[in-house]
Amino acid sequence: MTIVKNILWLVAVLLVQWGFLQDLPLTVYGNPYLYLWFFLWLPFGVTRMGLYAIAFTVGSIMDAFEQSGGAHTLACLALVTAKPWVENALIGYRKSDNNEGVSHLALVPYLTTSSVLVLLHHTVLFTAENYGFDNPVLLVVRIVISSLITLVLLAITHALFSKKYAA
Repeated sequence: MTIVKNILWLVAVLLVQWGFLQDLPLTVYGNPYLYLWFFLWLPFGVTRMGLYAIAFTVGSIMDAFEQSGGAHTLACLALVTAKPWVENALIGYRKSDNNEGVSHLALVPYLTTSSVLVLLHHTVLFTAENYGFDNPVLLVVRIVISSLITLVLLAITHALFSKKYAA
């Protein structure tokens, strides 16, 4: 049942990403990526191979829709590679049988952890999309603006769906 629930959440997040957020005229440089919430929502106990499989699948789906040539896959794989280390450094060690994820945290630790992971994801994504550091100012502007927009959406989503804030 948990796998079915996770798949349904993933489909819902990707539909929101592509139905509402993609090509949203917020700014020329900023593009929100709400699908990152799915990675933050995953419980701490997901195995490394499971994380890599999920990241590859989600990144490939995003690449297929956006035709970004593997940039999303690379960024998602970088995010899930760093995720356990970032969580351990910022939140502390969690038992692998713990079925809770970052989504069960209070807002400040959630945003701290999310900020590091979103900045990493966006840095890899936009560097891969731009094929390097040819225009570093534009690259930094895209990373910062997109990260801020994504973090605002993640904070709203966290407030709406986190069990920490549920009645």
